[in-house]
Amino acid sequence: MRLRSVSLAFFAAAALAGLGASLPSSFAQSAAPAPAPAAVASGLEVFTTNCAFCHNSDSTEKKIGPGLKGFYARGTFADGSKVSDESVQKMIENGKVPMPAFKSTLEPAKIKDVIEYLKTL
Repeated sequence: MRLRSVSLAFFAAAALAGLGASLPSSFAQSAAPAPAPAAVASGLEVFTTNCAFCHNSDSTEKKIGPGLKGFYARGTFADGSKVSDESVQKMIENGKVPMPAFKSTLEPAKIKDVIEYLKTL
């Protein structure tokens, strides 16, 4: 009887291990955490005050700078370089003609909030 219990436990463990190997990779990877609502709300406020004059948030249509709807989903800047949190942070901090630098204007936490907001567009 004891051998039968051990055998069943072994086969159950093996079956579960095999099942895990056959699951789609989307189940195996954990999703990126959703941005905190407070960070997104703060980012919207900062964007409205500092960015909306030059950038549309609800379309890809250019104002002075490019429209930012779907910016993270597109995955590239207007110049073709890759979009990442780090590259967006550098762009906001350092600017690029005609965009001014905001490093001395915005606190790092506010820049991170804008980034979280941009991810929602």
